[in-house]
Amino acid sequence: MMFLAAFHPVAWFQAMHSMFVLPGGGVNMAGIGTVVAIICTLAIFSLVFRENAFYRLFERIYIGLAAGYSLQIVIREVIDPLFIKPVFIEGKWWGIFAALAGIMFYFVYSKKLNWISRIPIGLIMGMSAGQIFQIYANTMWPQLEKSFLPLNPFALGDSGAAIGWVGVLNNFIFVIVMLAVMSYFFFSFKQENKAIKFSATSGRMLLMIAFGALFGSTIMARLSLLYERLFFITIDGLHLDKLIK
Repeated sequence: MMFLAAFHPVAWFQAMHSMFVLPGGGVNMAGIGTVVAIICTLAIFSLVFRENAFYRLFERIYIGLAAGYSLQIVIREVIDPLFIKPVFIEGKWWGIFAALAGIMFYFVYSKKLNWISRIPIGLIMGMSAGQIFQIYANTMWPQLEKSFLPLNPFALGDSGAAIGWVGVLNNFIFVIVMLAVMSYFFFSFKQENKAIKFSATSGRMLLMIAFGALFGSTIMARLSLLYERLFFITIDGLHLDKLIK
């Protein structure tokens, strides 16, 4: 009897009714959207059991919506503000050259004139290679600099205070782990020396520990997304919190 007393079907029915009907008697479009979202979520989750027509239908709907949404984003955020308005409204006629360069890409579909498409492709690949090298240098060089950590307890840390013996121990562990992992990737010669072989083996084990921690954090992130969807279905959609108290 105590278990049945925990159920409140009237409150649950009122919550479900408010999802579809507004207080004034109109249709609650937000509630209809919630129901549609629940159906879409369950359709995608159905792949957990096996691939089915229900899942494939919503997969194609999602891909179609994503393609249409991406197209309107390109038109609204790129073509209109960066080409249509500057060239045809503001009179910046030199923007036509950028459009011509973009049109050159489509010559890839021509057997006779496909060489024209290689010109903008080559320019973009060259500029991208330079930018990637710059990003790599700006990212990796500071990391290389930070890897040379002091082992002096009186050395100043980032906070301006001496790192102390605890900081020395932390830096020492970091240096040992870094050298062990780097030794694992020494493929230029056979690792026959016992010290190098032990270091490489230790580096491999440390790599597996790091990869395991990264995989665990990835699983936790996915579980948080799953929790959010389950909360959306059970609480925001079905209002089970109104049914059981």
